[in-house]
Amino acid sequence: MSRIYDAMRRGAALEASRQPLVTAGPKGTPLVDRVAESYQRVLHAIQSRQGTKPGSAILFVSAAHGEGTSTVARELTTLLVRDGKTRAVLVDANLRTPSQHTAFGVERADGLTEMVVRGLALDEAVRNGSGTPVPLVTCGRPASHPTQVLGALGLRMALQALRSRFDWVIVDGPPATVYSDAGILAPLVDGVVLIVEAEKTRWQVAEQAKRTLEESGARVLGAVLSRRQFHIPEALYGLL
Repeated sequence: MSRIYDAMRRGAALEASRQPLVTAGPKGTPLVDRVAESYQRVLHAIQSRQGTKPGSAILFVSAAHGEGTSTVARELTTLLVRDGKTRAVLVDANLRTPSQHTAFGVERADGLTEMVVRGLALDEAVRNGSGTPVPLVTCGRPASHPTQVLGALGLRMALQALRSRFDWVIVDGPPATVYSDAGILAPLVDGVVLIVEAEKTRWQVAEQAKRTLEESGARVLGAVLSRRQFHIPEALYGLL
């Protein structure tokens, strides 16, 4: 897990739904370039593990709530589509505490739940967030039994439809140690990336999340360390 972990050490992922998309900002801006470089390292690490085959679906989950999963998934998707050549879509599969519809300023309805339960067409489910180039599939309307939605045959069909349309399907998932949902989603994707918050997530909890995912049949590609705080000037870390 160390390669993706190390790739993200210098990136400070911002809290999910309240922050603008940093990687969507103008190139040449110091903050944008620094953050984009951090996410580029993550992408390169994922590609080295997963390869570059079209239609790769990657699930991002954390061990617990509030570790920056939604932010990482959102910024990485933004970076993927920034060149205008790569087809990538962000899917909010966190049916418990979804946030992507809020972050992008769109209604949550007519999203993943409707694709699974009602067979909503792909063209109706995929939309662009307000002022962003990122194709998004929201979580959809609240589901009384999220695990049943995620375990339905319709989800496999929805993911297959997305794979056929996009080069990358980035899936924002629920915490692995809180709900069983991540374990249901994990075998349906090509790889899983675990988000670990710096100075918050205990290594025992992260290890439990990794073990839970692997027991469900997941292919864990690595881990991303989010919200790294530099207690001395960042430039000095390279000298230590």
